[in-house]
Amino acid sequence: MKNVLFTICLALGCFLVADAQIKTPAPSQGCKVEQSLGLSKVLLDYSRPNVKGRELFVEVEAWDQIWRTGANGSTKITFESDASIGGQKVKAGTYSIYSIPNKTTWTVMLNTDLTMGGNVDKYDTANEVARFTTKTLDSPFFFETLTFDFADITNDGADLNLMWGDYMISMPISLATDELVIASIDKAMLGVSKEEYYAAGSYYFANGKDINKALEYVQKANETDPKFWQVYKEAEILAAMGKYKDALMVSQKSMDLAKAADYKPYVKRNEDFIKKYAAKGKM
Repeated sequence: MKNVLFTICLALGCFLVADAQIKTPAPSQGCKVEQSLGLSKVLLDYSRPNVKGRELFVEVEAWDQIWRTGANGSTKITFESDASIGGQKVKAGTYSIYSIPNKTTWTVMLNTDLTMGGNVDKYDTANEVARFTTKTLDSPFFFETLTFDFADITNDGADLNLMWGDYMISMPISLATDELVIASIDKAMLGVSKEEYYAAGSYYFANGKDINKALEYVQKANETDPKFWQVYKEAEILAAMGKYKDALMVSQKSMDLAKAADYKPYVKRNEDFIKKYAAKGKM
């Protein structure tokens, strides 16, 4: 009987050991960063090694050698739309980021191979979609953990900065936002609401595009049931075109609508507008 119990316990123990799954944290934690830029997004997926008191690119990684630009698997960047990075055009898609650190300049490469990880001996330049150099900069702070950050963000792009230890590089990203917006506007104009006309005209005006189209679209928005803020935009565009007399007339209309709506901020805005252009409107 004892032998039977011993056999059962031994079998159960083996089962428990085989079934046990011990989980420990990865030495370099994974991180995903998503940044909206204009009408698109850029996503970054990477692992973040720590300095741990080591001399970078001497005791950990190496100067003038290909690096996965992170830890664990390949560092990946995804562009939702066509873009350029470091002045190199790339199609929408996901790419791995590899680099060759140097004390004065870094070489950065985007590659279609997403599975290479740290096995850089198999790096194949035939799979590259972009290669560029960027200056090695002094980081403003010491970064114990490898950090990618999007900075100086505009509708047309941003700087993708890499900081680790005392080192930093900056990779400019540009997107064809303007082309995407204009294309969407042109498509929408086939059948649009007054709100869409106003949005289109406002974009053209704010971004220095065809001012005649800006006026045309805003005037279409104001053809029926005009709103004081939309009418004021028409006055702004007319003034920018040097049509001060017309601008003053439209601004007065905007002010009357604002008074009727008891919206004092736009009453004041139109009063200031009329004072500003009153002399020019008499010329």
